[in-house]
Amino acid sequence: MIGPAPAGSDDAAAFARAVADEAEQLLRLAEGQRLVLRLTGSLAVRSHCAASVGVLESLGRRPARDIDFMGIWKQQRDVSRMFEARGYLADPDIKQAQEFGVKRLIYQHPDTTIKTDVFMDDLVMAHVVPFGGRLELDSPTVSVTDLLLSKLQIHEITENDLIDSIVILGDHDVGQGDREAVDAGYIASIMSKDWGFWYTTLSNLEKIESALERFPSVPAPMGDAVRTRIGALRSRIDETPKTAKWKIRARMGTRVRWYEEVAEVHG
Repeated sequence: MIGPAPAGSDDAAAFARAVADEAEQLLRLAEGQRLVLRLTGSLAVRSHCAASVGVLESLGRRPARDIDFMGIWKQQRDVSRMFEARGYLADPDIKQAQEFGVKRLIYQHPDTTIKTDVFMDDLVMAHVVPFGGRLELDSPTVSVTDLLLSKLQIHEITENDLIDSIVILGDHDVGQGDREAVDAGYIASIMSKDWGFWYTTLSNLEKIESALERFPSVPAPMGDAVRTRIGALRSRIDETPKTAKWKIRARMGTRVRWYEEVAEVHG
């Protein structure tokens, strides 16, 4: 068995490199066992936006401290065995939560302290980002469209998520049918069915645009591209017909909570 990469100690940069190296090892192991695992989160942003890593760092983006994956629930047992064979220990709380239908794995290595989080089938947080049939769209990460959706669904979006979103939109045009383009039609179709997700998304697009004013180190061409692409996304979302369910929920507006509280395991 290949041993886990050493995690270093207090050096955040060294630990981030160890996390990235371990992610590559885990992806190789999964591929060798024909398991579908795709990176998401900060490591996926760095992979999709490799040319703009310098911008991420200049904006103060926190280095990666853990590994986030998307997977397929029907492979859950085999994925669990892969992590356990590599020395990872399963989080006991999340194992208990699986009994109530939570499709998620959380593992941590006792030696390196590297933590891995695997969402199965859907990203279930403040809103649900469906991944059924979409993990084959890209590799070794989720698609850039799904990566952006994972940021837009956050109810209390953080500075790190705003930075990630700026770089994603700065590096990827809004279009359709291109692996490296943000699929506005797909995003609009999700928003047209779910008023709550729609409301959070539009709020976050506004926050992303406003954040550009606080980040003078964003190159001017990138800032212009982000504003243009946010405008294109808004237009596509606005012009897409909404479902009856969306319209009924819209009548209640923010008088009723439109997002789920995210219960974090061990913080």
